[in-house]
Amino acid sequence: MSGLMDGGSEEALRDAGCAGDAAAALSRSLRWPVVCDADAWSRQVIRSVSPLLREHARRVWRRQMATLLAAAVATLPLSLLAGAYGIATAYGVLSAWLPEVLATYLVVTYAMVALAVLGATYAMIPIAIDRSRDQLALVQPWEGFR
Repeated sequence: MSGLMDGGSEEALRDAGCAGDAAAALSRSLRWPVVCDADAWSRQVIRSVSPLLREHARRVWRRQMATLLAAAVATLPLSLLAGAYGIATAYGVLSAWLPEVLATYLVVTYAMVALAVLGATYAMIPIAIDRSRDQLALVQPWEGFR
């Protein structure tokens, strides 16, 4: 069993804070406990895995943003069509009850407000994406171990 660990493994144990005799005991027999510094091992593992975790978080973020953007852009024509239909219906109802000038004023005012709200909603998408990117940079638990 002495050939169980190669020199690189013993060196890794030594770098992680394990006692030299514990590494030698591990290479001789697996029945002996190895006394190691768990914090040093955690820091070493986190240091070696953090680029992979960061890249995975970026891929997940990109996939989520692409899905959200596709959903937002796909619903835009439907929202515009429903709004146009609602405005035409409202104009028909209002012009039957009110003078034509007042009905036109009310419908045009409503259309401008609805268009401004829709524009502000879609203008908020890049801001929300930028904020979520900032939050992704802040919420990376593996960064605290360095």
